[in-house]
Parts: sequence; C-alpha cells; structure tokens
Amino acid sequence: MIERYKKFVELDPNDADGWINLGDAYYDSNDIDGAIESYNKAIKLNPDFSEVWNNLGLVYSMKGQNDKAIECFQHAIEIDPEDGIAFYNMGFAYEDKGEFDKAIENYQRALEYEPSYTDIWNNIALIYRDLENYEKAIECYEKAIKINPDELILFNNLAIVYFDNKNYEKSIYYYQKALEIGPQNAELWCDLGDVAYEQSNYDLAIESYRQAVNINPQYVEAWNNLGLAYTFNEDFKESIECYEEALKF
Repeated sequence: MIERYKKFVELDPNDADGWINLGDAYYDSNDIDGAIESYNKAIKLNPDFSEVWNNLGLVYSMKGQNDKAIECFQHAIEIDPEDGIAFYNMGFAYEDKGEFDKAIENYQRALEYEPSYTDIWNNIALIYRDLENYEKAIECYEKAIKINPDELILFNNLAIVYFDNKNYEKSIYYYQKALEIGPQNAELWCDLGDVAYEQSNYDLAIESYRQAVNINPQYVEAWNNLGLAYTFNEDFKESIECYEEALKF
C-alpha cells in the first residue's frame, strides 16, 4: 500500500488526501517517521482537517514526544471543539507525562462527547488506582460496567482494585464475573487463585490454579502457586508433584 500511495502523491503532490493515505499506510507499517512526514505535508495543504492533527499527535505519542503530541491534539480541538477523541488522546499524553490532573480533566472532557467509550472510564480508573484513590477507581469501573457489562477487562481491573484495597471477597466476586465472560482465560483463573490464597482459602485457590493449568499445562506460575496452596493445605504429595511439573518448563 505504501508504494501505491507514494505513486499517487508523486502524480499529484498537492492532493492532501493522498498524503493522508500515505501517512496512514506508514502508520500501519509502524514507520513513524514516514507517517510524521506525510501527515505534515497533508497539514500544509489542508491545515483545517482535525483528523490529521489527531493522527499526527498519535505518532508523536508513539515516539514519546508528548509535548508535540499535545500541541497537535490542541489544534484538532481548535478546529472541532467537540472532538472527544482528541480530548481522549490528549488525556493519554498527559497521563504518559505523569500530569494526572490534566489527564483526568481531558478524559472527563472526552466523556462529554463520547460518554459510552469505556476505555476513557478505564483510563481514569487506572490513574485513581495508581494514586491509591480506590473509591474513585471503583466508581469509574462501575460506571463503565453499566455501559458495557460484557467487557472482561473492566471486571478484571475492578477485581484488582478490590485486591489492592484488601477487600478479597469483592475481588473474588469480580474475578468470577470476569470468568463468566472468559472461562478459558488461564491468567484469570490464576489471579483468582492468588486472591483465594491471600485469603487463606486454599480449597478455592487449588481449584482455581487447577483450572489454570488445565487450560495451559505449561503455566509455570500456576503450577508453582498450586504447589504452595497444597503445601499450606498439608497435602505434600500433591505439592511435590506440582513443583515437579513447574520444573519441566
């Protein structure tokens, strides 16, 4: 596709759409510098196209040049003040810079225009979790789950917040809800086992780790943790067998 679009812009170098398509092709191929050059040429031809400013900001973000990315997103918003995706992208750039207040502010602006975009709620919740404001994080996940009750990652992340807050019963509940959506997810079973283990509920831990290794027989961490759970359950024969399985990998 890159060669095709390069021919287009060679034939008509004043076609902004051609440069946009070439930039998109470079972006899809992870050629960040090629994407930046192409988007900049498109902007010179048509500086009022908010989507191109957004795309240029994204590639600057990928390069870790968040200040340049933020400038691009601000240009996009100047063109289209209701561009929720630009606010979202700007929030992400501020988050990457560690400027969490500005990140949350922009995520909340994004929600004004994209209220059903659960990724925004998830990102806000992740910031609150990092700040150990578990109550706010829980509120965000609960709102996101109301929007999309079938999104596994939301239940998983909410379970993690409750675990961090040492509310193990709630953590187990939400891991089990996540497993209703993704019952073949070995990592989820292992995480559920970890919470049960922390709670000294070794029977549930054993059951959960067993599920994990049944799904993924090469899951070393699950075999090791299963061995630990059997040890604390004083079933040393099973414990040794689990450690031996872990050592195979």
